[in-house]
Amino acid sequence: MPAPRKQSPSSPATDRPSPGATAIHPAVAARIRQLAAHAEHRRAIADYHARHLADQQARIEALLLEAIAALASLLGMPGPHPRQDA
Repeated sequence: MPAPRKQSPSSPATDRPSPGATAIHPAVAARIRQLAAHAEHRRAIADYHARHLADQQARIEALLLEAIAALASLLGMPGPHPRQDA
């Protein structure tokens, strides 16, 4: 009786996924990649908006401090006072 033959690596039987692996349809894989790209884009936009708002807040705070300093210097400077008529 002849010995059983081994299948060649290019045999269709060896192209099957292993029992624990599942094959994903190319269209499903493409949709997964598309959704992942959209999620990354949304994260990037949210990060940009957060940085932009933080920059705006910092500018507003700097302007407020500058305005407070200007008012303090104006009010603290000696100068002519309005006359009070009695």
